[in-house]
Amino acid sequence: MSQSTAFRKLFLLFAGALAGCGDAPAPPASGPKAVAQVQLERVQTTSLDQTVEVVGTLYGDEEVVISAKVPGRIASISADVGDRVAGGELLAQIDPIDYELEVSRRNNALSEALSKLGLTELPGASFDVSTISPAERARLQAANAKAKFERAKKLFEQQPPLISEQDYADLQTAYDVALRDHEVAILEARSLLAAALSRKTELDAAKQQLSDTRVVPPQLKDDRKFAVASRSVSTGEFVQQGTALFRVLLDDPIKFRGALPERYASQVQPGQAVTLRIAGLDQPAIGTIARISPAIDLATRTFQVEAIFQNPTRALRPGAFARGSITVGQDKDVMLVPRRAVVSFAGLDKVFAVADGKAIENTVTLGPIVDTNWVSVVRGLENVTDVVVVGNSRLAKGTPVEIQPTAQPTTIPTPSPSPQPATQPAH
Repeated sequence: MSQSTAFRKLFLLFAGALAGCGDAPAPPASGPKAVAQVQLERVQTTSLDQTVEVVGTLYGDEEVVISAKVPGRIASISADVGDRVAGGELLAQIDPIDYELEVSRRNNALSEALSKLGLTELPGASFDVSTISPAERARLQAANAKAKFERAKKLFEQQPPLISEQDYADLQTAYDVALRDHEVAILEARSLLAAALSRKTELDAAKQQLSDTRVVPPQLKDDRKFAVASRSVSTGEFVQQGTALFRVLLDDPIKFRGALPERYASQVQPGQAVTLRIAGLDQPAIGTIARISPAIDLATRTFQVEAIFQNPTRALRPGAFARGSITVGQDKDVMLVPRRAVVSFAGLDKVFAVADGKAIENTVTLGPIVDTNWVSVVRGLENVTDVVVVGNSRLAKGTPVEIQPTAQPTTIPTPSPSPQPATQPAH
């Protein structure tokens, strides 16, 4: 049998087998897709603040390290950490005994200098030194010598002279000496007055050192008080001049300092509102940009900003870490969707809408979260008015849907007004 004849027989046998199976049922066709039950909510639009985020640290309005101005032993401590003291109020007392003795010694030296001038107290700036006793005595002697010389001159000029030439010369010399004595007396009086003024300066310095034994914070122009942040000295301890004793600060208002990337340099301006959030505080604080550094840091390419916050309750503490949002403008007609309308998977955010009874998939770019229920959408929802909020986790593109009444509508967000800082007090 040839090979072609064998293939022909095999083909006929296979065709007959297929003909015998002609009554077998065809495989069933796939059934219709299941209809998903969904609920919709309307897309909202609002205005949102444009913000720049910044992190930084809180500082007191003023922070001062109080150091010892004079050496000595600490006699007493009048304030401790947490106390509030006014400017000039006693923090600690350095033993004043040695300084009181020095004041007494300098006072005696001044009295001695004044007694040489015949005075009991220092005169004013217009005082004439020629009126003091030594100078006045020399003036009178010069006047007497002058009178004698003038009488002798008249006698000597007569013809013949009534006094000898030697007597005339002696009286003229006596007059010249008296004049020089008067000038010397005035110079000595001025020297004595200068010495008295020097003794007065030394007395004032001694009194200032005695006053400096009182360790006090600086005086303020208002009625605010310093808070004592730290104390580094104890009673009985001997301290040298310049030893740090206390650190005090003013914590109302309070300053926030942070660094921003240089790309924001043209957007951030003094007077803009700053919303500050601090761990442990339920409510944010609202302040104002007060100062902006004119220079960019070469190492970090950032610039410093400083904001002022009112702190009457002292809830904001110097040294705390804080996050701030600087309001630099407003975005109009921002689209908002309920947060439950967003389905996130594999790094993509999707929102489903419905058209012609089928689900439409929209890949979106999200913006800032408005509140706990709503989030803004930057792009991806153009011409969409309603979005799926219930049943969206089971949807895919083209899934048949049946719209059900919304059982629990999401509370419509009420845009909060831009933060308004409190009026800052004048300093």
